Amino acid sequence: MRALTSRNRFCGNCAVVLLYFNNFKMTIGVYEDIYNPDSIQGWPLSRTLPGLSIVLILYLVLVKIILPAFMKGKPAYELKNTLKLYNAFQVAYSAYLVFIYTRYALRHGVIVTNCPQGQELQKVIEEIYPYFIAKHLDLLDTVFFILRKKDNQATFLHVYHHTAMVTWTWLHYVHYPTDNFVVVGLLNSFVHVLMYAYYGISSLGPEFAKYIWWKKHLTKIQLVQFILVILNLYYQQKLSPCPIPWYFQYYCTATISCFFVLFMKFYINSYNKQKKISVNSKIN
Repeated sequence: MRALTSRNRFCGNCAVVLLYFNNFKMTIGVYEDIYNPDSIQGWPLSRTLPGLSIVLILYLVLVKIILPAFMKGKPAYELKNTLKLYNAFQVAYSAYLVFIYTRYALRHGVIVTNCPQGQELQKVIEEIYPYFIAKHLDLLDTVFFILRKKDNQATFLHVYHHTAMVTWTWLHYVHYPTDNFVVVGLLNSFVHVLMYAYYGISSLGPEFAKYIWWKKHLTKIQLVQFILVILNLYYQQKLSPCPIPWYFQYYCTATISCFFVLFMKFYINSYNKQKKISVNSKIN
């Protein structure tokens, strides 16, 4: 019976990996339409579609199959010092991104007013590059969850969000670099400052955790972020002299809309759970 349970769990993990990979294949049609070899930059492994596929497949196999199998029967790793350094780095790096993208937005606005070419386009690519790197680094979140046996935090929402963000950022950076994506980097990096600050302060102990007043607002802030990104995409198409292709705009909007629905579902479930706990505590 135990062997059957283990086999079923393994097959289930394989099915999840295939589901994520099938979702990623949906981007290939967009990729083929907007492929532009002259704008290809970035990490050698991630600069092509096969390279990106390798990165994402390795990530999914690692967090869904290899690491769970490795941790089976082993005690959780605490990783206290590692996580303190990691969270501090993420806060600092995200704050740096907020700074450079705020500076860029103040200079150029949040809606593209010109169509960069040549050296101007190269500057746009250089602005997006740090955010492109950040989305790869974020994949370590899941690795740390599993090594600490926090598998309940490596949810479908968590893994889908990470894989979709790497894919979306790659499409923008490598094949359709536009400075309106700076708005995405600015908003998302601001959220990450709050998120990793929360993780970092929480790791210091309960005497410090009481100062994290923004914890209960994090999901709401993320939802507002998605709405602002969708609005920016809409007005970018309406007001910019060089809007992104309609099919890529639909892809971007669909991706952010999926995030909004999944995060809203998470928020509602968490709210109902907290409400139930509060009611039970009053009864007892």
